[in-house]
Amino acid sequence: MKIGVAGKGGSGKTTISGTLARMLASRGHRVLAIDGDLNPNMGLTLGLRPEDFDAGRPLTHDVLDHREMDGKQVAVLAKPLEEVLDEFALEAPAGIRLLIMGRPETAGFG
Repeated sequence: MKIGVAGKGGSGKTTISGTLARMLASRGHRVLAIDGDLNPNMGLTLGLRPEDFDAGRPLTHDVLDHREMDGKQVAVLAKPLEEVLDEFALEAPAGIRLLIMGRPETAGFG
């Protein structure tokens, strides 16, 4: 099963996603949560301590390989998913694995 949550900023996507991930994990499902937000907070929603979440590594650009398939450019994993998870995933409570797509390197104006 794959579930994606989308919506405008501040609509509760992270809260809903984290709650859903924790519920599914508590029912015995294997859960991989992916935080694609520019300001990732999914780890906190999943119950990680801030220092554990901050120690995580965001995915690097070399994880994806860009190829042409059926006349279209597509991005595919450059290595097996388990290797990506072993290298980048954080272990959250209830066995949830979390991938962080990116995080800000410096503070900006807002």
